Amino acid sequence: MKIYIASRWRNQQLVIELANRLEQEGFWVDAFCRTTEKRVAFHWSEFVDTEEALQEYDAISFMDDDRVQRAFQEDKKWIDWADCVIMLVPCGNSAHLEGGYAKGQGKPLFIFGEFHKGNFDVMYGFADSLFRTEEFDKLLDALKAYHGMIR
Repeated sequence: MKIYIASRWRNQQLVIELANRLEQEGFWVDAFCRTTEKRVAFHWSEFVDTEEALQEYDAISFMDDDRVQRAFQEDKKWIDWADCVIMLVPCGNSAHLEGGYAKGQGKPLFIFGEFHKGNFDVMYGFADSLFRTEEFDKLLDALKAYHGMIR
């Protein structure tokens, strides 16, 4: 089964750890922050020199850049490739949009990670399941059950 991990760059190490654990279980995993011979990763530092410089852009001017468009197409390609999406929380707007897009395409959406008190969203009801970080085995069981359904 092919899995796309949606998250944020600040979770880069956690994304890679999750991808490695899933791959050890026999899943194929795309992690947006891993560059491979098949995968191009995009980080804001390719767009501007400092994170503060991002404040000079709004969504429209940011999306007008060819590098950003290539990054969007790359991530979309991998979401389309995947059988399901795991959204590693906490994360930002992009990961939430990726999860929503995947769900709209009929793919299962699993939300996994740290669920901090006071930070929640009723729209998480769209997810097939939510799992805390310490519930990796339950996430794995859900993935295996879904994998058995698509064989």
